[in-house]
Amino acid sequence: MSSLSFDKIFPAESGQRSEAAAHFSSASDAPGLPASWTQIPALIAQKRTASDASPWALSSTRRALDAFFAIVALVTFLPLMAFAALLVRLGSRGPVFFRQRRMGRNGKEFTLYKFRSMSTDCGNASGSCITVTGDARITPVGMLLRRYKLDELPQFWNVLRGDMWLVGPRPKLPHHEALHMAARPGITGAATLAFRNEEDFLYDIPEDQLEVFYEMFVKPTKARLDLDYMRTATLTGDLKILWRTATS
Repeated sequence: MSSLSFDKIFPAESGQRSEAAAHFSSASDAPGLPASWTQIPALIAQKRTASDASPWALSSTRRALDAFFAIVALVTFLPLMAFAALLVRLGSRGPVFFRQRRMGRNGKEFTLYKFRSMSTDCGNASGSCITVTGDARITPVGMLLRRYKLDELPQFWNVLRGDMWLVGPRPKLPHHEALHMAARPGITGAATLAFRNEEDFLYDIPEDQLEVFYEMFVKPTKARLDLDYMRTATLTGDLKILWRTATS
């Protein structure tokens, strides 16, 4: 297994490793994992209710502010989005937009929009939907868009529609969502910042262990960060996350 460890990514102040990391280490040499292990995050999530979310996370004022800033962002970035759309169209065959079903608030799925950054002509040899650095599916234009997060710009439309917040847990594929979220997912968030180099460190994981690694390490860690965010979300905290996202 890779030398990558939980402590290298999230060093604990107490010097203790997380339970998720300990579980992963103990299972890393096993040829297979008990099916029940991968269900632990989902079983925990079933007990989460709206009481786990802070008042700000469910605020109607927040909804109004997010809708306003989404309109401002769509108007401001319209020329850049038009240019990005042209690059995608000329760069490779396929649609300009990538659409995918993601898990939203209270277990309701929605369609997430991005600029397409992958080729429609090739598949993933490993059969995994997880993207790593150097993935052959990523087009040259897509690489540029992903580097500067320009592929995410269409998600301001999701914010305007009410599918997402500006700040919140990233919307995940239904089978990768470990929480029954009381709040809307977001374009950026605490877990997004913590895993902003996710594709780089996943590159070091052997392809045949990538899905297991994600289930036993990445998914529970993101769930913990997302849950902590929902419980403590404030306007000040969201502004800090937005600032860190823009400057990192």
